[in-house]
Amino acid sequence: MRPAGWRLKIGGPDESHGAVVERAVSVARLDDQVIFLGPLAEEAKRAALLEAELFVLPTHSESFGVVVAEALAHLLPVLTTTAGGWSMLVDYGCGWWVEPTVDGITEGLRQDTVISVGELAAMGKRGREVALQKFRWEEVARQFTSAYQLLLGGRAAGYWASFR
Repeated sequence: MRPAGWRLKIGGPDESHGAVVERAVSVARLDDQVIFLGPLAEEAKRAALLEAELFVLPTHSESFGVVVAEALAHLLPVLTTTAGGWSMLVDYGCGWWVEPTVDGITEGLRQDTVISVGELAAMGKRGREVALQKFRWEEVARQFTSAYQLLLGGRAAGYWASFR
């Protein structure tokens, strides 16, 4: 698919698939629409996220995918696959959660590349709220504390309270 007005920027380290993907892009004559950014250090990653309108993580296996939380925090709607635990994207209206297949990802891209820039921005705002509610350090620490207390049968409450 070649959605009008969209360009694909691929960032991150080459984990042994880079040459194959670059060759496929060249064979499909998509060199003008696909840009390979390579590994991105903090400032470059931040700049790439701030410049984007949509974040896509077409994963086959992901336990969490911190980059999804980072994208949400940067006001980006996210398209990722059901191979990761991101059903909340649909629950909160801030992205797409599709099957980890060519057809699943293609259908997700068809949906998200035809909606208005305004709706993408609204989804991005909802995603940022989700990131702020669920993934800020204080909330993560509270969740870990609760989990540890549950595992220890509540015996650690006094111990953990001393760290607050």
